[in-house]
Amino acid sequence: MKKALIRLFVLSLGASIVLRGQTASTSLRSQLIGTWRLISATQRLADGTVRPDPQTGPKGKGYLVYTETGQVSAVVGNPERNQWASAQAPTEKELRNAFDGLVAYCGTFEVNEVERYVIHHIEIDRVPNATGAQRKRFCSLSGNRLTLRAAPPLPADVAEWTIVWERVGK
Repeated sequence: MKKALIRLFVLSLGASIVLRGQTASTSLRSQLIGTWRLISATQRLADGTVRPDPQTGPKGKGYLVYTETGQVSAVVGNPERNQWASAQAPTEKELRNAFDGLVAYCGTFEVNEVERYVIHHIEIDRVPNATGAQRKRFCSLSGNRLTLRAAPPLPADVAEWTIVWERVGK
């Protein structure tokens, strides 16, 4: 009887260790770590219609990177932005328009495992006024897809802002 109890204890302890290891390795934070390619960015408007994110357009491209050490970097844009007549000598108007359709920022991130959201703490942004901002995104993962939904406040008339990413590297 004593040997049976010892075996049961050892098996229970082993199972507990395995389950703890699985829980740690499947935390939301650990699942975010890596490089993600933009699949789509859409906005559902207050009237129920859906449109591509105006910043990236319907064919948006870009990457989102979460590092193990807590940094985040995002660069996404509209690949159909107007090209400059001369890459070496853009006009003032071309320089001003270069920011249209481009999102670029980096900083640190934190994860709320219980409520399943990530906050990007912006250290540098394409828009200088956004430096120091925090961007909260609710997260869901399915296979190699990450869906981020922007938390309020959202732009006027936008009811939901959804960005879908696909994992390209760990």
